[in-house]
Amino acid sequence: MQRACFFILFVFSSSIAFSTEPVNPAATQDVQKVLKYIIELKGNGVLTGQQNLADSVTRWTNKVFEITGKYPALLGEDFSYGKEAFKKRLDITTAAVEHWKEGGLVTISWHQVNPDRWDGSANEGEFGDTQVAMTKERFQELLHEKTVIHDKYIAHIDTIATYLKKLRDSGVVVLWRPYHEMNGGWFWWGAKPDFKSLWKLMYDRYTNYHGLNNLIWVWSPNISNPIVEYYPGDEYVDIVGFDGYPRDVRNWDNDEKLKNELDKINTLSKNKIISLTEVGWLPEMEWLKKERPEIVWFLCWWTHLTKENTELTIQQIYNHPYAINRDRVNWKSTH
Repeated sequence: MQRACFFILFVFSSSIAFSTEPVNPAATQDVQKVLKYIIELKGNGVLTGQQNLADSVTRWTNKVFEITGKYPALLGEDFSYGKEAFKKRLDITTAAVEHWKEGGLVTISWHQVNPDRWDGSANEGEFGDTQVAMTKERFQELLHEKTVIHDKYIAHIDTIATYLKKLRDSGVVVLWRPYHEMNGGWFWWGAKPDFKSLWKLMYDRYTNYHGLNNLIWVWSPNISNPIVEYYPGDEYVDIVGFDGYPRDVRNWDNDEKLKNELDKINTLSKNKIISLTEVGWLPEMEWLKKERPEIVWFLCWWTHLTKENTELTIQQIYNHPYAINRDRVNWKSTH
């Protein structure tokens, strides 16, 4: 009897398919299709990706093409900071629309400067302003309405919403990756006990106030730090990922600590897929195919492309049959 019950339970459990629905109930049909497509890539291929600089929005993507004759599936951008940031953001939206029209996918992060110092206008300080510390007490003020810092924060994220709306109105689905590496202490939003509330605050503002129904929400902590306590929850995250730059490592399972980290984040993945949201050394394709089918994309961080990888390595990876470059992306065929 016990054996029969176990068999029935196994069959029932095996037949349950995880949800491919976006966390935003109002998500566009294209968001639904792209998310389903990415989830169903598990074991069938990995999307290639390349990050660019905000002041040269296609330089490193074009470098990949120069070396390999292939364009990455993912165009990586960051809404950035600095002098005349608004011009950089306009360039990013233009590049994103073009990449999308050519059949690619778009992922965007944002190194948000400390909103206590800048207001989202034309000039927004420099990279160092993303790392200006915010006390836990001040962070709590930011989370509560009717405080000065809360109002400044809302004005700041509303500035970025205008560019995401431009992408929405152009039909572009964005793999939106805010507040990356929140489990480390180097950014003002990092290592905060109530980080989850910050994520939910942005999610609510962007989804329910701005109607940004073109976003797929990607959560990406840094590897080798505590992660579970910073996870906002399944109802606020579509895809989980990792930022990591382990030196000279292309197969993370060769390092016991990295292997454990991948296993750990996989337990948080409701749809059992993982993204390598920032890497320097391009991952070994045979390892991804045979050992880590749950990893469905990688994104190489701008100059790391040629600093950490030889041209031969880049060619081998982009021409591997498991690699899905822009010319092979076919989310539109998803039903």
